[in-house]
Amino acid sequence: MKIIKRIILVFVAVLSISTMNAQEEESSKASFDIGVDYASRYVWRGLEFSDSPALQPYAEMSSGNFTMGLWASYETGGQVVGQEFDFYASYSFGAVSVGFTDYAFPVDGASDGYFMMKNHVGEATVSFDGVESFPISLMVGANIYNDDDNSIYTELGIPFNIGGTELGAFIGGGNEIYTTDGDFALTNIGFSASKDVTITDAFSLGVSASAIFNPDTDDAYLVFILSL
Repeated sequence: MKIIKRIILVFVAVLSISTMNAQEEESSKASFDIGVDYASRYVWRGLEFSDSPALQPYAEMSSGNFTMGLWASYETGGQVVGQEFDFYASYSFGAVSVGFTDYAFPVDGASDGYFMMKNHVGEATVSFDGVESFPISLMVGANIYNDDDNSIYTELGIPFNIGGTELGAFIGGGNEIYTTDGDFALTNIGFSASKDVTITDAFSLGVSASAIFNPDTDDAYLVFILSL
């Protein structure tokens, strides 16, 4: 618990920095986007959610500082596990955002699917997305329903750029459902790289790769993602 308290204190300090660097409100013009990612594995917060490649479609609408959307992940290997369908929403105040995600895990071909609340978990998040003078990002999330332990996850990100390629280092950890013994531990450490590959003047392909290490489970992953 001491580690979690220290993280919260750091987060409060970061919020203060954001308040001093708050930017003007964005335009209220609405936008809509759809797409799909092809991931070599679905690894989330250092935990493996599929044992085969996954297709991950999304649809998102934004208006001013408000964003909401749908995201899903489906194993191409046809396994029941690894199927997910989420709803999310967030509102930003400058570099600070508050958000909510409903994670749903319906079981294909069974009666206890999406409309059974036992297959859902809700999470509330607060995040600092970084500013020019302090580009480090920080996120804290806590489960608020269908998790009796109200598991907490937090992650720190450090972005940088080399030769036109966006890179980042990240370190994250949590307790309860995120760890093998329920105690707070680091579960998600690694590096990521991403860039857009131009195919034609009107079309480009997003390419990213992440090296992910989970000291708690003693696992390591190299995940490759194509984004359309």
